[in-house]
Amino acid sequence: MFERRPLMPNCQKCGRRWSWSQTLKVNFKFDGMECPNCGKKQYVAAKSKKSLKWISYLPVILILLLLFDFTLQITIGLIIVASILMIGLYPFLIKLTSEDEGVY
Repeated sequence: MFERRPLMPNCQKCGRRWSWSQTLKVNFKFDGMECPNCGKKQYVAAKSKKSLKWISYLPVILILLLLFDFTLQITIGLIIVASILMIGLYPFLIKLTSEDEGVY
């Protein structure tokens, strides 16, 4: 019924599962990152970039809460919690590819 995905992405060449920190690092490297096991460059798949771009808007939306009746402390607290969740969950949602698919 539902497709079961591994928690972390796998290298498309050797199949080795990447760690949370390796997956987070590849997101910040525009020219890809070498697989620690086989050395083949891996990139974040364009489909993953497209489907997850909404996460980057979350802190901006929370900053807009300042326009409403929320106190500064509540708004800052929400921004911190949302940022931690965003950084913590993002690597679990990434898929890797061996080819640079460019910018979405």
